[in-house]
Amino acid sequence: MQKIPLLSRVQAVVVLQAGMPLSHYGLVAVTGIMAALLAWYPGHDALVLLALPAAWSKSRGRLACFTLWAAYYLTGARDIPVVCERFFAGYHDLTAPVAFTLGIACWLLQALVLALPWTILKPGPAASAMNHAWRVALAALVVTVPPIGIIGWLSPLQVASALYPGWRLAGMVLGMAALGVAGLPRWTRKVWLAGALLTALSMCAHWQWTPPDSPVRWTAVNTALGRFDQSTYPSLYARTLRLRAVVERASAGGARVVILPEEIAGLWRPAMILWWRPDIERMRAAGQTLVIGMDIGVSTTPFRYTDSAVVTGAGRGRADSRQPVPVALWRPGSRTSAARGDVGQAFLTIAGRRAAMSLCYEDLLWWPHWRTLLDRPDIVISLSNGWFDADLALPEIQQQGIASVARLAGAPLLRATNR
Repeated sequence: MQKIPLLSRVQAVVVLQAGMPLSHYGLVAVTGIMAALLAWYPGHDALVLLALPAAWSKSRGRLACFTLWAAYYLTGARDIPVVCERFFAGYHDLTAPVAFTLGIACWLLQALVLALPWTILKPGPAASAMNHAWRVALAALVVTVPPIGIIGWLSPLQVASALYPGWRLAGMVLGMAALGVAGLPRWTRKVWLAGALLTALSMCAHWQWTPPDSPVRWTAVNTALGRFDQSTYPSLYARTLRLRAVVERASAGGARVVILPEEIAGLWRPAMILWWRPDIERMRAAGQTLVIGMDIGVSTTPFRYTDSAVVTGAGRGRADSRQPVPVALWRPGSRTSAARGDVGQAFLTIAGRRAAMSLCYEDLLWWPHWRTLLDRPDIVISLSNGWFDADLALPEIQQQGIASVARLAGAPLLRATNR
């Protein structure tokens, strides 16, 4: 009996089970990969995201559908293994090989979780156009809002900011409608009319759109201080002195509001209050405001803290991260974990302006910014600390994500990062 090669046997199984050649899976995989690269870093064209529901509706079978979306999410989130290795090994939580293995597992798992709703909601070949449309909209919503939306990066709903800048909630709804129309299997006369209407509304939004200017004398300071060693008081004091020098230079340059990156001050201790007091009092007397990222302890056993942005100097306020990054900071049930802030937090008032805050990981998500869809802020402020990913695609994708939020809200964006 002749022995059949392994590859031929695998191909035969796929053809028999899926009823299609391997070339179809290769085509949809390439589509997902190209969509990720063109829509996100190194590309920056969110309109390409419309190709995903279009390819989804044309893919033959759920396995092909899963291949499409898994390829998209694997490509867009390709930095996860390296980020895990650098983060956990940098803090000596895990060895580098173990951290990289954890990163591989997280990378594969996130693609599986995010691709499943699209796979499950894939309609049959005889489904109506309306059936396709509502399934696309529902899948886009499921991967964007909690619980799956906790890892809801790379959401196709980002296309809304490219199509309808400044239109907030209406723009988001119309963006969802555009995804639904793109996912229709056949372009009938009614579909053409719907597409023409959505295109006309997009043109109207762009005609009305004027990029907003940032407030005068507001300065977001980018630093290159690397990882913060908080193991000893000498290292804490040395970092504090460097930060104080950064703030003093910005204040001397005439800045009315100085914004520093996320977690740049580390865990806020009683000694740090003493060290920062002269600067805070000087800024208060000069009518200047400091926005600084820090961790604030909540409980000691188990240890819980908030990843926060604190407004001090001439102003006062605080915003807590509504979703600290899972696994790295947010670890429910462990001895140490960041605590999630209230998702209903109002805008902060800084120097008379209403500011929507975004803390690091929130830049990648939509749902923490729900308030910007209902009530336009005067400015969107992003604080990030990416000492472990400066040379990767992730910070570019993160920047693009929060820029989309600000664009849809019709507000200027100021962003302070640490590398």
